[in-house]
Amino acid sequence: MVAAAIAMGKLAAPGGALTAELVDAEVKVALESLQVDRVESRRFAAVLTLRELAANSPTLLYQYVSEIIEVIWVGLRDTKVLIREYSAEAIAALIEIIAARDALPRDKWFARIYSEINKGFSQNTVETVHGSLLALKEMFAKGGMFMQTSNRYVDACDKVFLYRDHREPLIRREVTTIIPISAAYFPAEFSTSYLHKSMIHLQGQLKKEKDRNPAFVAIGKVASAVGSAIDPYLDNILVYVREGLSVKA
Repeated sequence: MVAAAIAMGKLAAPGGALTAELVDAEVKVALESLQVDRVESRRFAAVLTLRELAANSPTLLYQYVSEIIEVIWVGLRDTKVLIREYSAEAIAALIEIIAARDALPRDKWFARIYSEINKGFSQNTVETVHGSLLALKEMFAKGGMFMQTSNRYVDACDKVFLYRDHREPLIRREVTTIIPISAAYFPAEFSTSYLHKSMIHLQGQLKKEKDRNPAFVAIGKVASAVGSAIDPYLDNILVYVREGLSVKA
C-alpha cells in the first residue's frame, strides 16, 4: 500500500501522468474514507493518498486544506499506531503547504491544528495523546514562528513534559523525540526554562535499557541546539557515554 501510494504521488507531480481531475477524485475518495469508512485498510489508504498528494502536488491540494484539517484527526487518533504515524506525515506535508501561504490564512489554519492538538491532549487516551504529540512535533519542525507567539511554546512544552513518565512506552519515546526538536526550535527559551528538567529526564532514561538509545540521540541533538548551555551537564553525560562505549558487541 505504501509503495502504491508513492507511485501515485510521483504520477501526480507537476508534469506527471495524472490529470488534475484524477487527483481531485482521489482526494475526495480519501476524505470520504476518513469521515465515514470503518474499514481499517481504507483509512490507511486514505492517509497514504493524502500524504503523497500533499507532498507531490501541493498546488492541487491547496484547495482542500480546510477539509483535510477537519478529517486528518481521524487518522491521528486511530487505534493503529501505523495509521497515526502516517497521518502525522500527511499533516507534516500539509503544514508545509500552509507555511508557504500569506499570514492570515496560514495563522488561521495553524490555529485550527493547534486547537485539535490540545483537544487530543484533553481527551487523554493513549491514541489521542500520541496523535497530538505527533502533530505537535510537526508544528515545531515545520510551522515557522507560529509556535513562538501567544505563549504557545511554553504551553506546548509544559504539556509535553506532563507525559514524560507516561505508562505507555510509545508516548514516552515520543516525548524523548520531541525534546530536542523543541530545543532547536527556540534554543534561548528552552535553555532557560526546559534544559535542566530535560537533562534530568534524559539521564534517567539512560539508566533504562529499552530507552537508552533514543535518549543518547536526544541528548546529542539537545547539545547541538543549546551549545555551551550544556556545559554543566557534560560530566554526567560523559559517564554514560563511556559506559555505552564499553558495552561488548
